[in-house]
Amino acid sequence: MTKWRAPAVAVMLAAVLTACGGSGGSAGPASTSAAPAAAAATRTGAFDLVHDSEAAGAFATTFRTRFPALAGGQTDTVLRDDGAHICVDDLPAGGDQLALTRIPGRFARHGVTPDPATAAAILALARSTVCAAPTG
Repeated sequence: MTKWRAPAVAVMLAAVLTACGGSGGSAGPASTSAAPAAAAATRTGAFDLVHDSEAAGAFATTFRTRFPALAGGQTDTVLRDDGAHICVDDLPAGGDQLALTRIPGRFARHGVTPDPATAAAILALARSTVCAAPTG
């Protein structure tokens, strides 16, 4: 019974999109709002692929071993999130410089903030594990 839901939702969404931006209307606003939405969906999809990868699991496991003061009390999900953000958000937006700027705040835990050397080690770990995950 649930097999019809996805196709029905897709048909309804297509009908709504056609009615909102279809004949007689200006395609300008729909086009400009669709591009950011598509980019966000692509980024979300890439983030999910990276976050759920075996490479992200390796990042979390190795992070716990190498940085126990920063990993203490954190779930694997949190560590995977942090690693995936480096690869999907920081590096593409501003390379190593942006990643190294964001790592201390992103990984600060229990009053411990990574120093520049630790931030560089976290970036190297992310590059060798989670950033190597396929993104689609």
